[in-house]
Amino acid sequence: MRLPIFIAFAFFMAACAQQPSPPPHPVRCPGVTSPDQQLRACVLSVGRHPNPPFNESRVEIRDITGVVLANKDFKSPDGEHGRNVQKAEWSPDSQFFVFSTASSGGHSPWHWQTYFYDRKRKAFKEVDDFTGPVIKRNFRLTAPDWIEVQVQGTAADPSDIVNGHPEKRHLSALH
Repeated sequence: MRLPIFIAFAFFMAACAQQPSPPPHPVRCPGVTSPDQQLRACVLSVGRHPNPPFNESRVEIRDITGVVLANKDFKSPDGEHGRNVQKAEWSPDSQFFVFSTASSGGHSPWHWQTYFYDRKRKAFKEVDDFTGPVIKRNFRLTAPDWIEVQVQGTAADPSDIVNGHPEKRHLSALH
């Protein structure tokens, strides 16, 4: 009678040993998780003013265990010249985290500096450097990594900051 119990116990122990470990606890911070569930972009309020529209932001890219892989801080020494995140979204392919910002002091309210985190290069870059000044906060992302933004200028008025014109780029091509 002992042998069958021993065999059953051995099978039970082998089955338990092969069970995958439970996933780590999800990262808890205000922000957005990548579509592949491997990274979380935490958007934290920093600085003198804790709430919009005068708050300043820090963006942290964390892995699923909570380790900070990269960060971009928009805090200013006086709390009036930093930036705060307005819209934040991952590209459908999970390779880029894109976010638009506004001035914490209300300066240049027409300019929505837009940034992205490049997962492969582990770096933050400014979209404006590749397109010209972004004048609308509501960028648009489409698969796999296209971004469309509205930028300053029209054919009739290169300084136009009301209407502007659309620019579309592959984020993976922006170096």
